[in-house]
Amino acid sequence: MKFAFRTAPEIHFGAGTLGEAPAAVARLGKRCLLVSGKHSLERSGKLAAIEEGLRARGVAMARFCVDGEPDLAVADEGARVAREGGHDVVLAIGGGSVIDAAKAAAALATNEGSALDYVEAVGAGRTIEKAPLPLVAVPTTAGSGSEVTKNSVLRVPDLRVKRSIRSDLMVPRVALVDPSLLATAPKSVAASSGLDALTHLVEAYLSRGAQPMTDVLVVPGITLAYRALVALAEDRATDESHEAMALAALWGGIALANAGLGAVHGLVAPLGGLCGVPHGAGCGCLLPATFATNVAALRARAPGHPALARAHEVADLLLPPDAPDRSPERAADAFQGLRDKLGVPPLRSYGVGEADLASILAGSRAGSMRSNPIELTDAELEEILARSLGPAAA
Repeated sequence: MKFAFRTAPEIHFGAGTLGEAPAAVARLGKRCLLVSGKHSLERSGKLAAIEEGLRARGVAMARFCVDGEPDLAVADEGARVAREGGHDVVLAIGGGSVIDAAKAAAALATNEGSALDYVEAVGAGRTIEKAPLPLVAVPTTAGSGSEVTKNSVLRVPDLRVKRSIRSDLMVPRVALVDPSLLATAPKSVAASSGLDALTHLVEAYLSRGAQPMTDVLVVPGITLAYRALVALAEDRATDESHEAMALAALWGGIALANAGLGAVHGLVAPLGGLCGVPHGAGCGCLLPATFATNVAALRARAPGHPALARAHEVADLLLPPDAPDRSPERAADAFQGLRDKLGVPPLRSYGVGEADLASILAGSRAGSMRSNPIELTDAELEEILARSLGPAAA
């Protein structure tokens, strides 16, 4: 057995943890660039408290706002603002897109060149060599786990793809996970984010890179995420379910960074780049068919593969003890039923159609697909996409 395990050097978890952000920032620098969404902090009433906390500790602050999933230009602009403002620390408060933008800006602020020089596969192949500006990451959604990962996912508009800047140096210095922040998220946002987190956990458990250090997180994490999402779907979310979802998302981020993912994330990347499908919703659409297809492929071509036994364990985590059929196929049905109950529509509702499948397949083989437990054929991947499209319009 041989594995490596990395995560953020400092993780704080619990309701009210956002209030620790000014002190965490002040330990790392005196000129803070706050990266956030355009309106979420104002609506939550948290911005004034953050500004006052920084001022009280002698930390000057400027703000950089991110709207939607970041692209190369957003990363470059954030880096420019950080450099020209003389900022020595970055505070990111927002969802995965905000934290990804902040991670890229912090890295580019201290390394020469543009984002395109560093993005994987389509860039110039440069690596991050100098330590980025120290980053304090505060997620306001429970999904991406970006607060504990080493990559920043960016859109490359000219090529209609998403690619990562990746470096061990890009892991945030401090992650502050405050479950109480989830209470203000719209249900649609919480649903898509939560399905992303659930997918991270399931794929990391079946991944070729699965290891003991991630297994101990993903097994309870799958149960926490699934039950919290059922509560959300049934409009009975509570402080306890928010806490469970936040913890599951944190564990999912740690797991994906160390074990890798699989075919869902291999397919969702071109879906986002080519068709504009939101990441979390895309994961929710793809997970049922991908799980079922992986199980069928393992049964047919590798019946002794440990991932097949793990798929049975996932079914045991999801299905009632007295269910007459507790097979992995029924677990795939449970994923589908959960997505339906959450109201996340199929891929076709985002404008994806049969004519797009070939282009999506062509862009799916890099990155996460390499960690899938078994190599899937083009026909199997096309079947996943076709099943995830949903019914054609009448």
